[in-house]
Amino acid sequence: MRPLTFISLVTLGIQLPNCLCASINIIGYDSLANDRFINDDSFFGGDLNLSGVAIADTGQGPAFSGDDGGRWVTMLSRNVFITADHFAPGVGSSVTFHQTNDAQGASFSALIEQTERIGNTDIRLGTLDTALPDGYAYYDVLNSPFNSEGPVSITGPNVLTFGRSDGNYAVIQDMAVGQNNMNLFFPSQTVGGATGDAGLMTFDDPGLTYESQFGLGDSGAPAMVLENGNLTIVGVNWFIGSFNEDATPFSGVTFLPNYQTEIQAYIDENPELIAVPEFPFSSFFLGLSALGLVFRRRRSPSITNLA
Repeated sequence: MRPLTFISLVTLGIQLPNCLCASINIIGYDSLANDRFINDDSFFGGDLNLSGVAIADTGQGPAFSGDDGGRWVTMLSRNVFITADHFAPGVGSSVTFHQTNDAQGASFSALIEQTERIGNTDIRLGTLDTALPDGYAYYDVLNSPFNSEGPVSITGPNVLTFGRSDGNYAVIQDMAVGQNNMNLFFPSQTVGGATGDAGLMTFDDPGLTYESQFGLGDSGAPAMVLENGNLTIVGVNWFIGSFNEDATPFSGVTFLPNYQTEIQAYIDENPELIAVPEFPFSSFFLGLSALGLVFRRRRSPSITNLA
């Protein structure tokens, strides 16, 4: 297996040659075909439900040239999301989900309530303070764990890749879509202080329509595949690099199928809070009185969520 050179985490200020922007590099990029919120009929992902993918607006200053404070969020349940640990939105950040690819259409906003890193990986999970309403998507993790003692070649379906656009968009709508082939698996890879199993996508197939490589600002975005007709998440953008011997560039994601147990445990620990239907309190109290039942109001407990 060819030796690797890790150029940088996607969010570090070390830029690739001839790359002066914080955007995903898509061969044959066309704003109508690749930018989600232009909402053109030719959009590459137009038939897919992307309403569970969003960019949180952290409101913070730039961490590197081209950074606008946007951080990626992809929903795994109505209230649990996943992102990259090294580029995660902080607690209190606002995130807006668009129900369609129309930026002026229906949307839903919530605040990030808490987050938690999974071990020493680059995975960070978190919860919203309000669960997604009906009509918004959330995604399963691909159920294809892979184990190997060393790096190996793998073959799988094309991966839908997400990143920042070359265009001039508002932070929460700066979203472009391309694709690539995940063709390599590297176990226990350490990059930027995180260690985890990685899937790699080489950037060397001119015959692949809209082949992509991550750029600055793309960390935390999802890598997704179609499984039985449904969008399923297989990775979270982590790093970029190249092979030593031929300088072939690649993009690396955390290989999420190998962390299904940890991810599901977090989802189970943070179930969706379902609102109880409202009804007039006076009617309720009169009904209890008729039954001869009297309750004293007790103070609500103070609950602290640890991030």
